[in-house]
Amino acid sequence: MIIYISTLVVLLLFSFLELRVNLTTIQQYKMLAFVYVIFVLQVGLRWETGTDWVPYLNHFEETNSTSDLSYTLTGFEIGYNYFVLTIKTLWNNYSVFLVSHALIYYFLIFSSLKKFTPYIFVCIMLFYATTLGYLGSSRQLLAMGICLYALRYVLDKQALKFFALIGIAFLFHTTAILFCVYYFLNRDIKPIIIFSVLVASIIIGKTSIPFTMFSFVGESLGGMVISKVSVYIERFQDMENSGLTTVGFIKRLIFLSVFLFNYKALSEKLSYYKLIFNGYFFGLLIYFLFSSSLLIMVNRGSLYFNIMESLLIASQFLLFNNKQYRFIPLIILFIISVFLLLQSISPYPDLFHPYKGIFINVDLQRFRLS
Repeated sequence: MIIYISTLVVLLLFSFLELRVNLTTIQQYKMLAFVYVIFVLQVGLRWETGTDWVPYLNHFEETNSTSDLSYTLTGFEIGYNYFVLTIKTLWNNYSVFLVSHALIYYFLIFSSLKKFTPYIFVCIMLFYATTLGYLGSSRQLLAMGICLYALRYVLDKQALKFFALIGIAFLFHTTAILFCVYYFLNRDIKPIIIFSVLVASIIIGKTSIPFTMFSFVGESLGGMVISKVSVYIERFQDMENSGLTTVGFIKRLIFLSVFLFNYKALSEKLSYYKLIFNGYFFGLLIYFLFSSSLLIMVNRGSLYFNIMESLLIASQFLLFNNKQYRFIPLIILFIISVFLLLQSISPYPDLFHPYKGIFINVDLQRFRLS
């Protein structure tokens, strides 16, 4: 756990400098490059750390030619299959593949976050804490990185570039299709509509309607989609006692209230605030609709929207005109980040703690993987 907390501490220090000192562009890029290297090495040099380790390792080892790439054989999307084959053809080493994956993924993430936040290190601190538990979801992480990179084209109103990138992301993970909704979210939504839709989603989420509709859509589309729906429904059977917790419910409503209260002030300062706010709100609807009936939909589907929480929280610091007043909220945010990190890995803590890599804890036995 010390590696993860140490990473958060570094991000806390950089966030403090960012909020208190007028960093030059060169200074900021040097700090950003340092964090980028930390992330790439931490993720790329891991071994038996993170979820889905065995299936992804087996997939890499069994991919040797184009005849091994069909969805029927691998269960993985074609874009990811070709990505694996390309890296393996150049370097037949799984650690090299993980480093290559991390280099691309974090380039897309850092480039995207910097485009949509005034305080990049505050945002990255929250991003790291909330997404650590997804480490190992290689296909969806690449898809999310591509989707986030595409978000800039919503602001520029370049539909062709946006949807083309979403199409590429779809080839890595089918859930990327959900990101298409962002193209229609760069608009003001009246608070009364937000409140009404939110209440309706909470009420509907307590019924069996979302689960029934999810199954119906999967059956209607057929093929690969229905096979994935079947997997998700099977997983749901093991997760039916999980769901919308009181703490999670209150946390989301508090954040939504803060983001909505400061909506007008921050929309005037940030041209993209309404887009990221609406993206976050759409994620809330997914959460409230499916957290009581299909938690796997929340874990997979809302990933593309939950990332907006990091961007929105970082944006709130713009409202502290006196830089001296930013320290206490930053410390509180750091403490929250620690809890979010622990919550993120809580479903499979033994797969993350302690950290195991090719140079550290090499003799550690992961009993879940035995």
